[in-house]
Amino acid sequence: MPSVLAYKEPTIEVTQEHLKIALDQVQLGFWELDLGNYALNCTSKCKTNIGIQINDTLDYDKLLECILPEDRLLMPEAIIEAIQSTDGIYSLQYRVRHADYSIHWIDAKGTVFFDAAVPTRIIGTMVDITEKKDLELLRDELFNVTTHELKTPLSAVKGYLQLLDRFIATTGNEKITQVAKRALGSVERITRLLNEMADPANLYSNQIRLAKDYFDLNALGEEIAGNAMLINPDYKIQVATTNIDSLVFADRYRIGQVLTNLVNNAVKYSPECKEVEVYIGTHNNEIKVQVKDYGIGLAKSEHHKVFQKFYRASSTPKNIPGFGIGLFLSAEIIIRHGGLIGVDDEELANGTCFYFTLPIPAIN
Repeated sequence: MPSVLAYKEPTIEVTQEHLKIALDQVQLGFWELDLGNYALNCTSKCKTNIGIQINDTLDYDKLLECILPEDRLLMPEAIIEAIQSTDGIYSLQYRVRHADYSIHWIDAKGTVFFDAAVPTRIIGTMVDITEKKDLELLRDELFNVTTHELKTPLSAVKGYLQLLDRFIATTGNEKITQVAKRALGSVERITRLLNEMADPANLYSNQIRLAKDYFDLNALGEEIAGNAMLINPDYKIQVATTNIDSLVFADRYRIGQVLTNLVNNAVKYSPECKEVEVYIGTHNNEIKVQVKDYGIGLAKSEHHKVFQKFYRASSTPKNIPGFGIGLFLSAEIIIRHGGLIGVDDEELANGTCFYFTLPIPAIN
């Protein structure tokens, strides 16, 4: 009988050097926040993740300054939620801008520690998840653009079929009338299928690439307004400009996506008042675009939340479709152009005013 050789797996002692290599590879940093005085201690990887030098001092206020303005208010809210939750879990994803102007996504997680039922500190980790988020953003945009690009010609087809249906009805030809109605039914089914494809359960995202060039923002605004009124003939969309020439250096297609989304939202969320106003002008050495409607409005407490992925305002009626993707993608586009996007702080009696800014290009 042949002898059986026993195999023994070699052992290895995990050293601090092994641990450092592993942490560097996954870009994982450790931090601790004192909830009494908000003193922050962290490892060097936390600093490089948010885009500052290892030798720089990092406190809580400086950390907030590193976060993009659109995400800055999310951190104190997440801390309060963690303290008030039953499990004391802190979880937050936010964006920071590095010195080379690149945008990085940070995933921070932690646990609240209590002393005699009093929250004393949060200990947690921080990791750069930019590659994962860029992949998600691309897939999100792919789904979003595909469904929107299909919906636009589909709306035109539906309109032509409706005109054809009304014309055929006057001829009394029942057979042709039935064909037209079936065609309309098929369009409705395709529209429903597109809506199901865009469901959040199937959405992912990726990096937005820009092809910048000079173009007239005023002309783009008129074009977007004209397209919207063609699809929504009951609405009056006015474009007012304070600049004779609104030349910008940006990706015209991407900025058109942002304007289209804001105008379409203005139409969608103002079913009673059929007026939308678009203002294009200069503000603080930037070009500012405002889209104002007189619809259901948006609570001031939600102004910074609506740009989060899949977020829908509490005031949104259930019969208004949407997945909370459009504003998220719009924010990504504007941020990558070096601009700002938001909601005017004034809480209007009725309606909402969204805005975005773009840098004024230097003309040689």
